[in-house]
Amino acid sequence: MVSSTLILLLAGSAAWTTQASADSARSMTISRIDGPAYIQQSGGALRIQAYPGMLLHEGDTLVTESGGAVLAIQDEGDEITLAPNSEIRIKVLTGGAVQSTTKLELMSGQAYTSVHDLRESRDVFEMDVPGQKLEVRGTQFFVNINPSTGILDVAAGAGVVKVSGTTPQSFAGKAESPVILYPAQQISLVPGLDPLLQTPTGFDVPDFVHQASPDIIKAIIQNKAQIDRENQELIEQQKRQLEQGQSKPSDSWWSGSNDSFSASLELLKQNISSLVANIALETGKQGKLVMELLNQLIADANSKIGDQNGKIDLNHVPPFDPTIGMKVQMGSESKKREEARQEQQKKLEEQVKQQQQMQEILLQQQMQQLQAMIDNILKTIAELQQANQKAAEQRATQAVIQYQQQLSTEEMKRFEEEVRRRNQERIQMGGQQPAAPTQPTAPTQPNSPGGSMTPPVKPPVDPPVDPKPVEIKAVFSPDFPEQVPLHSSHKFTFGFSSGQSNQDTKVKVRVTYSSKTGINLSETDYTYSYGEDAIKEGQLSPDGIVITKEAGPDEEEGEDFTLGELNGTPITFETRLPEVGDYQVKVELLKDEEVAGDPLVTVTKEVHVFDGLSTEVNPIEGTDLDRTLKVKAGGITPETVLGLEIDLRRGSGEASEAAPGAKFILVHNGKEVAEGETNSDGIADVLLPPQLAAINLGLVNGDGTTPEGTEFTLRMVAPADEGNAPIPGEYTAELQWVRQTGDIEHLIPLGQAFKVHYTVPPTL
Repeated sequence: MVSSTLILLLAGSAAWTTQASADSARSMTISRIDGPAYIQQSGGALRIQAYPGMLLHEGDTLVTESGGAVLAIQDEGDEITLAPNSEIRIKVLTGGAVQSTTKLELMSGQAYTSVHDLRESRDVFEMDVPGQKLEVRGTQFFVNINPSTGILDVAAGAGVVKVSGTTPQSFAGKAESPVILYPAQQISLVPGLDPLLQTPTGFDVPDFVHQASPDIIKAIIQNKAQIDRENQELIEQQKRQLEQGQSKPSDSWWSGSNDSFSASLELLKQNISSLVANIALETGKQGKLVMELLNQLIADANSKIGDQNGKIDLNHVPPFDPTIGMKVQMGSESKKREEARQEQQKKLEEQVKQQQQMQEILLQQQMQQLQAMIDNILKTIAELQQANQKAAEQRATQAVIQYQQQLSTEEMKRFEEEVRRRNQERIQMGGQQPAAPTQPTAPTQPNSPGGSMTPPVKPPVDPPVDPKPVEIKAVFSPDFPEQVPLHSSHKFTFGFSSGQSNQDTKVKVRVTYSSKTGINLSETDYTYSYGEDAIKEGQLSPDGIVITKEAGPDEEEGEDFTLGELNGTPITFETRLPEVGDYQVKVELLKDEEVAGDPLVTVTKEVHVFDGLSTEVNPIEGTDLDRTLKVKAGGITPETVLGLEIDLRRGSGEASEAAPGAKFILVHNGKEVAEGETNSDGIADVLLPPQLAAINLGLVNGDGTTPEGTEFTLRMVAPADEGNAPIPGEYTAELQWVRQTGDIEHLIPLGQAFKVHYTVPPTL
């Protein structure tokens, strides 16, 4: 089955439209970013680095890279979760007294959208994807675009979604025949396939979990209460229609008579309500989320569900049946359609495979050409070296002959004796045996009685020097984690690039973890594997862990690697660092003779373990300089006292400069609880008093962290000039939560840093 993803959409009435000219512009806020992302603003070509709290407007485009992002539309409560490597554009974002209109375009990647209830509203929410338009009738949906094949995967988990074509060649291009998806249905839209052959199927939970981004899975689990509630309302509405003597809707997802439809609604309800629980169970099986995070998500989701039977219990998950709720197709016709769909999909996959093979062949040809060029260059260098050496020998011989021609008979004897003496010393010291002297003919000198001379001794030639060996380099996977949440694994893969070095050379690898703050790591567990085989587990040592290809008996070292076996990143090392702090991991490549010898390669990397404190930044209506900070704790202790480190700069890019003299005030429950002022470097420390520890703020309680967390208001008073007028401009504050230790020089970071953007207008 082509990869499938989830559209969670709660049903409602069709959105009505009004003229956009009568509406006013609205905005969207980036509430969270998990990695690099940038914005291309409407009408511009410049890409701007995105940051939390940044406002987006109609025409703007957001692109995520290695991490996901969450967008929020505050006026309607809508939220869009983007997976890594996604691109989305805001086509229309307007609102008025009667309705609001939101039209987005997902150009690549995955997006999960939680929309306000549209069933009794005139509001419009649409999402365009290549060749398709998704018309939202409910509250939530998710869509995925396969980056290799262009296949659009759509699946409904709650409510209904209407898919319409936007081009004549696209699926459902005829306006009178859109595709309607109902709960627990999915469809894969294959480019170029006859639209009539693309029909919905049952939802495939394992395939969805395999393909979906962890950010998307988390969002789905968090919304289970709302999904179940609105699905139940949809089914109850169907029941009422039947009780009132109405026929079931002509586009119902259940075929058969009214009686069979009514009798099966309860079965359908139970099946759909188990969908999210099955997604959570499969997520744990496939390891898409660490169990600690998965259990916390489930606990948060269950806290919002009043019905005990609706809560997620991974030990008792009702099975999900993908056949329940599907329309019965005509036997032979359905078979022909499915065969045609599979044949077209097979052709598409074969085309992708052929393209990949052609790319591999082209790459191999390029590598062969490059190697041939390198071989020719090395050959030319060797020939030049040989020619230069021969020319130098000829020049040396000629110089000796010319020198001898100037000597008297006595001087010649002394010269020859000196040459013999030096040659004898060289032999005694283990040097090279001198070559037999040549007998060149020289012209008779006036002071020479004969016509021939004793030839010079040819100077010994040192053996040619081997070319400099190719440098061996350590290679790490690009996703090496430098920032790790507390209680999460530090896992990375690595190997070595040895170029043209002897690939059969035997080597070992040593991995050493150390703490910069003196944390004891001797009881910290580790595991490592080579390729797909788990090799060994144990506890870290200050002397490091020696990694070999196989585990030896009785704690002995196993078989060594060869350099060729370490090419790429075949080794996976995993540990779980015990406390918040800064660590260093050192990787060494060792000669096989002795571990204590000098390493062939040594690489060190920094690792920071932080407490899982998360912050959601939201603007406050009616003010430009106040922000709401919604804070949720990770693994902090009840007595933890928080603080904020703030770095404020005015301007943007390289032209930005420190902004001293700004005051930041932190408000909690309507009271000012902390404040600080930026110094000459634009730095301010806003430290909470000890009596407002984490447990007093409501971040934690006796059972651990609270799902609701706590909320602050952060107020900025802009820097002022000599006339006490605010200095206008664009300001960016980078904020970092810290844990106070009693020493202001040793504040420990908690969570990841985040940014807030301020605009101070000129004073009129």
